[in-house]
Amino acid sequence: MSLLVKLADRSSVCLALLGTLGILAMMLHIVLDVVLRATLSVSIPSTLELVTRYYMVTLALLPLAWVEWRKQMIFVESLSGMFGKRLTRWLDALVALVSAGIYLVLVVATWNKAVEQYEIGAYVMSLDFPMPVWPTYFVLPLAFALAALVSLVRVPLIITKNENYDRV
Repeated sequence: MSLLVKLADRSSVCLALLGTLGILAMMLHIVLDVVLRATLSVSIPSTLELVTRYYMVTLALLPLAWVEWRKQMIFVESLSGMFGKRLTRWLDALVALVSAGIYLVLVVATWNKAVEQYEIGAYVMSLDFPMPVWPTYFVLPLAFALAALVSLVRVPLIITKNENYDRV
């Protein structure tokens, strides 16, 4: 079990760091494009397509497992204050299981769409250049699969009151 905890912890942290680097890369790309347009009247080709099809999709979804692992998803505690700690833990475990189930449904749905886009070689035209966009379709099933893994790993940690769960 500790191997799964370490895997979930390390992969979610790596994805958060990758997201941070992606934000920096996107920021530099956009700033460079704006500066070049303002000073030299030259634009970096495909900036709009890269930002919307690559940067934004990747940056919005890759940190999903990290947010799930850190227990920073949005939740409502309207009734849980009336429950005891034991019942609250079991409800947390149930929510983690339901979340994992939803993530797995999203993995299957987005995987099928990603394969479909790969097979047709999806692209967008940018300045007479066919820019492939099919790779970004695979970000979604990857992000959802990692979030499902994190949710599943959290269930036994919640139930057994494991210190790895409480310290996160």
